Amino acid sequence: MTEELDAILFDAGGTLIEAVPPRETVFSQVLLRHGKKVETEKISPLLARADAVFDSEFAKHDGKNEDALWSKYDGFILDELEFKGNRRNLSKDLSAAWDEIMPKVESWVSYPETESVLEVLKEREFKLGVVSNATDLLRRVFDNLELTKYFDFLVISDEVGVRKPSPKIFRLAMEMAHTSPGRSLYVGDKLATDVAGAKRGGMNAVLVDRVNAFPDARCLREKDLNFFRRFA
Repeated sequence: MTEELDAILFDAGGTLIEAVPPRETVFSQVLLRHGKKVETEKISPLLARADAVFDSEFAKHDGKNEDALWSKYDGFILDELEFKGNRRNLSKDLSAAWDEIMPKVESWVSYPETESVLEVLKEREFKLGVVSNATDLLRRVFDNLELTKYFDFLVISDEVGVRKPSPKIFRLAMEMAHTSPGRSLYVGDKLATDVAGAKRGGMNAVLVDRVNAFPDARCLREKDLNFFRRFA
């Protein structure tokens, strides 16, 4: 980081909050219904590997219809598991399971350290914001989790008409933060969407790699948000 910071901006899902039950649990449950028992401990590293393999493809997507891309993602994991059953039906069941979970406000929880870290940063009087590829569901989730009070603004792709990794959405956030990109830090969990996008917008960036998807990433990389305690 080349300058002191005025603003710290965050991605939402995978960085501050997560959906429950976890991905590996949902995958394991659906596999079991299709006759294959796989422990979540075996699925977790496969999901991390798939995150890395498809990272660039998801960054290029417009977010309107990701069914084909998610089918490829699922297929990668099923190949690794040597699944011999009906993949089309399994993919449909996975999609149905996610469609049941993701739109519900109550399906989202904060990571254990999220609130305490935001408290530290708020006390230090940083300008705090969120830049997320999301819908207005995110506002309701933040209200439900009592996270809204920590942030000066939320920039939500569905509302502003531009998505990460476009530099435009990061520049919009800089305008709202009333600061320059060089005095801002972006924190997210995706290499191509978050880190590369923020850097193209001139910002500093940190990758929060909770699942060890990007062990060879050539950027600042942390396991979770607790590195911010060094700011205290």
